[in-house]
Amino acid sequence: MKKIFILVMLVAGFGLNGWATTGDVNSDGEVNISDVNALIDMILSGNSGSTGDVNSDGEVNISDVNALIDIILGGGAQDELVPKEINLDDSDLEEPAEVIPDDEDALDYGDYVENTVWANTVRINFDGDTATVTGAPSTVFVTALGAHVTITNAAKRVRFIVSGVTADGSLKFYSERKFQLQLNGVDITNPHGAAINDQCGKSLYVVLNEGTVNTLRDGEQYDMVEGEDQKAALFSEGQILVSGTGKLNVYSTGRHCIASDDYVFVRPGTKLYLNSTSGHGIKAKDYVYIKGGVINMEIAADGAKGINCDSLITIAGGRTTIINTGTTKYEADSLEGIVSTSAAGVKSDYNITMTGGKLGIKCTGDDAKGINVAQPLLFTGGELNVVCTGKQVSVAPKGVKCDTDCTIQGGYFYSCAPGGKALDVDGILTIADGYTSLDNHDSRLLEISY
Repeated sequence: MKKIFILVMLVAGFGLNGWATTGDVNSDGEVNISDVNALIDMILSGNSGSTGDVNSDGEVNISDVNALIDIILGGGAQDELVPKEINLDDSDLEEPAEVIPDDEDALDYGDYVENTVWANTVRINFDGDTATVTGAPSTVFVTALGAHVTITNAAKRVRFIVSGVTADGSLKFYSERKFQLQLNGVDITNPHGAAINDQCGKSLYVVLNEGTVNTLRDGEQYDMVEGEDQKAALFSEGQILVSGTGKLNVYSTGRHCIASDDYVFVRPGTKLYLNSTSGHGIKAKDYVYIKGGVINMEIAADGAKGINCDSLITIAGGRTTIINTGTTKYEADSLEGIVSTSAAGVKSDYNITMTGGKLGIKCTGDDAKGINVAQPLLFTGGELNVVCTGKQVSVAPKGVKCDTDCTIQGGYFYSCAPGGKALDVDGILTIADGYTSLDNHDSRLLEISY
């Protein structure tokens, strides 16, 4: 019966936000006398919301109060909904062999470190409060203050290999050319800002050497330089292209974990663990492309996102797991008074496309959203699991929120928000034919298998 109802709604041009409510007017996960009071307040104030339309007649009035009382007296309250478990997973992932483009005219040819012949190798080794730089050609200039190293590079095709440990150091680049940065068992903590700060607008190839574990940590307070950005423990003005079979751990207490003022590309074989108590896990302006790899994120900052992009996000492979415990962030705005920002697993100001891989999101904060996308969401393959367990304080939590259209036409799609809505679509929702199972549980859970 639910399948028929969904198809009818789609033909009528409604999204899942048009589905019938169950009497939980105040979105606290229970149906009781508190919901009656909330519904009466809603009617008297004229601020009618979809949760108040208990009898699903398109209006909120005294008839809904009667319907709600019938639900309470008849024991017709919604069943307890137990979402599936979503946990970080650092286990090895078997991935298909990666195809590296060999056509120099291909748009993504330059995204692959293998497509450049690296002519120069510079080694940087941190040792406590000092750093040693060897192998630098004449056009690579090095300055160091303790273990804070600044490199000005005018050479082509330079590969920097970084190793060692420092609790008070950093690595900063000024470069006219793209360059490769091999992390070879390095542990950098910068109490005053970014651990790695790339001021070059060209490609930054971050290669995680096989068998190595690498760690970057920023500080709570950043010492800024006028005219320069510094937005993350690993920051680049240009593209960040991550490859290699090693592991990178990034801990941020001041800004974001990884940020690019261009785009971020994560390739198969990599392992990333991102932990932020201050900002986003990955932040990019142009786009985020996850082709593969194992990515685990723990985000605890209010209003923060696991992945945040001003433009496109594409997930085509790998296994990405985001646990976000942040709640709503409130800030004073001179024009609008108090402005609130909800936490989210993935947020895009443009569109999101998922064609493969696994994406797991768990948000526990109030008002949080698993996926929040301003332009169309296209889900054609892979496995998506979203759980939002928080309650409504400012707005109802949403498993997946689309400000425009949403298309689901393959793979496995699971979204659960016991205290809100599994899927909220302001535009047109399209669920393609051919699914093998579909379950809509009182708008709080949506599960589709192809």
